[in-house]
Amino acid sequence: MKKKSAAATNAKVHNYISDDISFTILSKLPLKSLNRFRCVRKSWSLLFENQHLMNMIRKNFLCNLNCCSYYDQASLLLKYLDETHKDILYSLSHERFENKVKLDCTNVIDHLYIFRIFGLGSINGIVCVHANCGAIVFWNPATQAIKLIPPSPLELVELPIPGVAKEFVNVEAFTYLHGFGYDSVIDDYKVICLVSFDIQVELVDTFSDSLLEDIYLDELWEIYSLRSNSWRKLDIDMPSSSYCIEGTQVYMDGVCHWLCEENTPAGPCLVSFYLRNEVFCITPIPSDEDDCFKFKASSINLVLLNGSISLIAFHRETTTFDIAILGELGIKESWTKLFTVGPLSCVERPIRVGTKGEIFFQRKDNELAWFDLSTQVIEELGYKARGPYTRISLYKENILAIEGISN
Repeated sequence: MKKKSAAATNAKVHNYISDDISFTILSKLPLKSLNRFRCVRKSWSLLFENQHLMNMIRKNFLCNLNCCSYYDQASLLLKYLDETHKDILYSLSHERFENKVKLDCTNVIDHLYIFRIFGLGSINGIVCVHANCGAIVFWNPATQAIKLIPPSPLELVELPIPGVAKEFVNVEAFTYLHGFGYDSVIDDYKVICLVSFDIQVELVDTFSDSLLEDIYLDELWEIYSLRSNSWRKLDIDMPSSSYCIEGTQVYMDGVCHWLCEENTPAGPCLVSFYLRNEVFCITPIPSDEDDCFKFKASSINLVLLNGSISLIAFHRETTTFDIAILGELGIKESWTKLFTVGPLSCVERPIRVGTKGEIFFQRKDNELAWFDLSTQVIEELGYKARGPYTRISLYKENILAIEGISN
């Protein structure tokens, strides 16, 4: 009887794990694993209301910020206007971005005049730059190699208009860049765009209302391949971004991601487009009532932190930042708000977020500065912003030649 009693006691001891041990194990798991753990049973999900556990998760998350993959030892591309209001580009590197090198962007300006760097930053040393006119260029700042992307044939679509009316109808196509990424399976760089059409009819009184109603073109998705140097139409119906605001598109591991606003049919959501098989996934954004992430903010950035899709919202009225991390694509409940930063009363507007937790912003005195999420310290970059044209992108140099891009 004594042996049986001792065995039963040992079994109970082995089946019990103290909170300290449980919290230590859980806090070291990736967010994807944590969210799956939460879904197993309600009592396990309630553990994440424990502030001690959440503090441990935050601490380990910050410790891992220095273990980025692609952007290890990456520099910044700082684009701003100089005293003469010309585009100037600098590469900023080292631990506090104190190493500053002015880059020659003459060949890009020759093609686009005024340009913007798309997305989070470079892919294999290549940045995608574009202009408001719709022109797109692939550019390697290290080698000055450049590729001007040909215009899309979709912009020349023939309208189904009766012959008598064609001379009174003007059609203008608008291209909205949504994604730039790399298909590693076939070694190809790709661009995803939405093409919409503005139809203007002159001498309206000449036609009946029913005829005008028939003059309509749906929006079209298209994809460009550097390998074939051509565009083709995508037979797909997916949510788009109405404004294509900077800071709302990122690329990771063969997937292009962009944010959609509330006025889209899908509501506020994240769209993830897979370059290899050309399918997409929608992840809803939590509403204000979910107390996870307030989508209505003064500024929103879609970024990568610790290899995870993250949203960082700036609230101007409180000068605070909310940071939410996505555990798993397609699952709304896997968004987890990890941090609230601030108030930072000196912030005029955020510019970019680095992969290691740096929040770059323009101060109210126009100085460019950054807040280190790990150390909670604000440091200056040493530049003044001129208007809303200052941009910061991530850049990792690559001097290898890429097929299709020439010097």
